Amino acid sequence: MLPNSFKSKFTSTFVEILWKQWRKLGVSVWGDKKYIWEWLIDPEALIVATYLFQEEDPHLFHVMKKWIEVNHRFLNLARLKRIWKQYSEVAKQFKIPVNKQIEIQEWVRVKDRSRAEEILSTPDWEDPTLLWLKLRAFMGSGARSDTIIYFFYHDIGTTFSIARNMFIDQKSVHEVMRIWEPVGYVRRFGQKRGYIISAVFRENIFKTMEVKHLPVWFNAGKVFTGLALVSGAVNKYFEHQDAYILSSHIRDILPMIREIWEITGLKLPGSAKYPGKEYVPVFLQSLYEVSQRLGQRGDAYKRETQENKITPTVNETGGNYMSFNEYEMYDAAYRALRRRYPAREGWDIIPQDTRSGYRPDFVVERKNSSGIIERIVVEVKAVCRITWRYIDQINKYVRNLSGKNVKIVAKYLIVPSGADIDDIVPGDIEVIYLRNFLCE
Repeated sequence: MLPNSFKSKFTSTFVEILWKQWRKLGVSVWGDKKYIWEWLIDPEALIVATYLFQEEDPHLFHVMKKWIEVNHRFLNLARLKRIWKQYSEVAKQFKIPVNKQIEIQEWVRVKDRSRAEEILSTPDWEDPTLLWLKLRAFMGSGARSDTIIYFFYHDIGTTFSIARNMFIDQKSVHEVMRIWEPVGYVRRFGQKRGYIISAVFRENIFKTMEVKHLPVWFNAGKVFTGLALVSGAVNKYFEHQDAYILSSHIRDILPMIREIWEITGLKLPGSAKYPGKEYVPVFLQSLYEVSQRLGQRGDAYKRETQENKITPTVNETGGNYMSFNEYEMYDAAYRALRRRYPAREGWDIIPQDTRSGYRPDFVVERKNSSGIIERIVVEVKAVCRITWRYIDQINKYVRNLSGKNVKIVAKYLIVPSGADIDDIVPGDIEVIYLRNFLCE
C-alpha cells in the first residue's frame, strides 16, 4: 500500500476506533450504526489520540472537550501529560510538527453544561470496557487505581515496570507499595525486586467492583501515540517524498506498536526481509489491516497469554478444587530455577519478562564468552493435567524469543506435584514438580 492510499484509509479507520470508545463513554452518536468495542478503555490515551487527530474529525474533538468538562474527575491529569510527553519527544526527534501542550486545564472549566448534557448520556457502568473509570470512581484517579489495573493483567511487577507501563510516577508507585505491603495486599518476590498482588485482595476487588470478566488489555498509551507518529511520518513523507526516511521512522516506531499484531492475531512482516524503502508499502498494508482488526470485536482476538491465565478447566485440574493459584507457586518456582542456574555462573532470572510484549512466567539468561545470549523459557501452571495448549504456548514463546545472537538452551514447565503429563510433554521440555503444591 502506497502512502497516499494509506493516509486516507488509515485515518478513517482510526477515527472510527476513537468514536467507538467515546460512544462507550456516553457520547451520543447519530444514526443507526453500531459501535462495538470490547477492549479495556484507557481514558488518557484516548484523549491524547483524539487531540492528535482533531483536524481529521473536528466534531469528535469538540465532543471530547464537552465530555472532559463533565467527567474530568475520572482523569489522571499527570498521567495524561506523561503520555503526551512520550509522543512529543519522539515526534521532535523525527521533526514531526508538534502542537502546543494539551490545554486540559482549560477544558475542565464548565462553560455550557446544558450543551454538554445534550450530547452526553450516562455510560453503562456494567460494561467491562469501563473498568478503569469504574475503579477510579471507587479508589480515586491516582496511582492506586492505575496500579490495580496493572496487576489485573500482570502477575508480577517492579515499581519501575509498573510506572513505565502505566505512565505514572515511580515515586507514587513506591508509596502505594509501602502502604499495601504491611497489610498483605502485595508481597515481595524474587530477591525483593518485584511485587505480587495478594490473590485474596484481587478477588475482593473483583467482588466489590462486580467484575464478571476482564476485557482484553493492551498498552493504549504506547500504541495510540505510536500510530499517531506513523501518521505524522507519512505526512512528512508528502513534503519530502523520501521513502528511505519514512522507512527509517517506521522501523524506529515499530517497538511502540508491535503489540497490536499480537493481540489481533495477525503476523507482522519482518523488517529484515525488506531492505530500505521496500519495507514501506508492505508495512503500511499490514498496519491498515491490523487497525481494521483492532476495530472489530475484542473478544474474538484475545491474546493467547490472557486466555491461558483464566481459571483452568475441570479436565486440567483433574476434577479437583485447586487450593492455590499460579501466583502462589512463583516463589517456589524461582528457588527451583535458582538451584539449577546459580547467579555465580552468570545466570539472571527475570520474572514475567515483557520484552517484545511476550510474557513467559520466567526467562533465565546469561551472555557467554562468545557474546551469545543463552536463554531459557519457563512457564508455571497451577493445573493437575497438562494439555496441548500449554505446550503450544511454550513453543510460541521460544520462537518469539529466539534470535540471531540468542540460543534457547532449555524449556521448562513447572507444575504441582502429582500433575498428570499423560505423555503430552515432548522430550525437549523439562518438567519440574513442586513438592509443596499437591494435586490431591
